[in-house]
Amino acid sequence: MITTDDLEPVLGVEIEMSGGAQMNQNTSANGAYVFNNLIKDKDYTVAAQLDKDHLNGVSTFDLVQIQKHILGVKALDNPYRMIAADVNNSKSISTIDMIQIRKLILNIDTKFSNVPSWKFVDATYKFAEGTNPWSEVFPEVVNINDLAGKVKADFIAIKMGDVNGNASATGAVATEIRGGKDMILSTEEQQLNAGQTYTVAIRAQDLSQLQGFQFTLQVGDRAEILGLEYGVMKAEHFGLFQKEGTITTSFHRTSSLADDAVLFTLKLKANATTLLSKVLDINSRMTHEEAYNQNDEVMGVRLSFGHVAIDDRAVLRQNTPNPFADETSIGFYLPQATKAKLTIRDVKGALIYQVEGNYTKGNNQVILKQEQLRASGVMYYTLQTNDFTDTKKMVLLNK
Repeated sequence: MITTDDLEPVLGVEIEMSGGAQMNQNTSANGAYVFNNLIKDKDYTVAAQLDKDHLNGVSTFDLVQIQKHILGVKALDNPYRMIAADVNNSKSISTIDMIQIRKLILNIDTKFSNVPSWKFVDATYKFAEGTNPWSEVFPEVVNINDLAGKVKADFIAIKMGDVNGNASATGAVATEIRGGKDMILSTEEQQLNAGQTYTVAIRAQDLSQLQGFQFTLQVGDRAEILGLEYGVMKAEHFGLFQKEGTITTSFHRTSSLADDAVLFTLKLKANATTLLSKVLDINSRMTHEEAYNQNDEVMGVRLSFGHVAIDDRAVLRQNTPNPFADETSIGFYLPQATKAKLTIRDVKGALIYQVEGNYTKGNNQVILKQEQLRASGVMYYTLQTNDFTDTKKMVLLNK
């Protein structure tokens, strides 16, 4: 069986057996594989590999958490997630890892140059030091000597660069988890006249409330990018693709920042007479647009041209505690009283539990007990109203 450290099965891992027999196969949707009809008393080695979609699960929020670890603000307390942070394979976590991760987020690099997309560790291995997984060499293969009968060779899969564990283990696109309000970027609306050049200052509201953000800024074909002037954001926070009219960004704060500060100034040349709002667009074309507030919630990113209207939106919060063994609380915010349905499903999508009711405007919570779910491992919970749907992941431990 191949699973992540939070028990999510990994699909499509190539398993290679050598020694007494040469065999290959890929893991199924439940992370399982099996080699049959082997010869007893022979020696075998089993290895796992998966090297695709390096950006899967990797975002600026991982940089936020790695920075906190390096500064001693909040250490990564899971040896598998510490290994995930070591993308330059130096057996340590440093700013060099952060530089490589940021280049991947910005699409400057398309893969990690020193490690594959996933690493695999023998699931039976116990780290000698939980705070230093490199204190001794950890086994990335399973050796079976003098095969006597049925043997389990399980691995823990580690998605490199993903320290908060939100990579998709099936290759499917993960459901977005969004907070109640978007990060608002602002600039002044203006008319662009063909052939003229312009400077466009991009500011961020409530910047002091954010831990970081990332997005793609697209410049339409009615204008072209001449360059960038740096403000709060510096050269290392950008990927500039002038021919495509695209700028990728990834930024996390290392100190307190003033609200409404200038992030950067865009230099444009107009190719046609038009409005600035018809030229600029925030999207996820190359770098996914998202921001992170002080509660570790993921927010959207919007660009305002002098007419900001922040919507009061529903929010599904992360269950607490998570993982849990006995009971957990799922909180959510509703902008108005409404009927809502909460469903719990396993990793295969099978319905485990469902509760439906009329909930009040404001904060609400649902308490789930272990005996109600009658299951364990990774689960997904979804909140649905007439105009809102969101999903999050939780882990129920075996008692």
